[in-house]
Amino acid sequence: MEIVNTILTILSGLLMLTLLVLVHEGGHFFVGKTCGIRIDEFAVGFGPKLLSREKGGIRYSVRALPLGGFVQFYGEEEEVDAAYEPRAFNNRPIWQRALTIAAGPVMNILFALLLTVAVLVGYGDYVPQIASVEPGMPAYAAGLQEGDRIVMLNGKRIDFSMEFDAAQISSSEHITIGVEREDGYHEFELDTIQNEETGGYRIGITYTEYARRRFGFFEAIGLSFKWLWLIIKEMFTALGAAIFGGKGISELSGPVGTITIVGEAVRYGFETILRMAALLSINLGIMNILPFPALDGGRLLFLGIEKLRGKPIDRKVESYINLVGLALLFLLMIALTYQDIARLFS
Repeated sequence: MEIVNTILTILSGLLMLTLLVLVHEGGHFFVGKTCGIRIDEFAVGFGPKLLSREKGGIRYSVRALPLGGFVQFYGEEEEVDAAYEPRAFNNRPIWQRALTIAAGPVMNILFALLLTVAVLVGYGDYVPQIASVEPGMPAYAAGLQEGDRIVMLNGKRIDFSMEFDAAQISSSEHITIGVEREDGYHEFELDTIQNEETGGYRIGITYTEYARRRFGFFEAIGLSFKWLWLIIKEMFTALGAAIFGGKGISELSGPVGTITIVGEAVRYGFETILRMAALLSINLGIMNILPFPALDGGRLLFLGIEKLRGKPIDRKVESYINLVGLALLFLLMIALTYQDIARLFS
């Protein structure tokens, strides 16, 4: 039975990653085709071809390693005479090439927003709920009640559980807290009491329970952008800690770790699957837009340099730089995979 669960975990993870790759590469494909760029191949995966079919002059293929994909544009890596083939990638205007390259990450971001709207409308999200109020404490005197849903703290609206920071209470001598009840919204101002044991401050509540809060469609659209911004901030905080905080890659996950996490998410139901897909999609979109060689952001950087110079960088030089970037990314994937496997066995 354990073997079956492991196989299902792997297949679930691969299926979700494949879907996100299709969204990403589909963005490149459709925008490139709309801009009149000639496409030679649309591939899901890398390595040897497992399935291949040609239609409309484009080869569609599924390859052996389902951890990525690509759209092969004619004339992307080499110079082609514009008179001979005006549809070659490097013969198209810079703005068309830039749109085509940016379309992959943008599609991942839009897909993440769509999934987030679906989650917020269909399931909602959690906000901290007061589980108990201690008699004689500031919260009790102010009128806070068991079951109150905390939706504002010190002027900051709380729409998602990730926004609630209990440290704001324990580090403040005076707080403003807003709650929702059956009869509407209530706001309280409290003076906290110092905890002699910890040196921090308290108001006499516990908030171990979380209340589910649902959203309307149009409200969910606006909040999906807020959720996106929160995730991006967390991503760059983790990235900064890895690079500048001395944590290295210990906080990161590679393909094996990602597949394992996705497989675990499947066991918790469809809501968790949607949340995980949105999270991975936004990660894929943002990481790809970083100005690093071999990534979409690196290619956009080269186009920006071409626009400023009035002519492109030598294609061989660009290819070498991208090759170095690809090699570094490959080494990072090896290190992360080793770390993922070590975690599994530990």
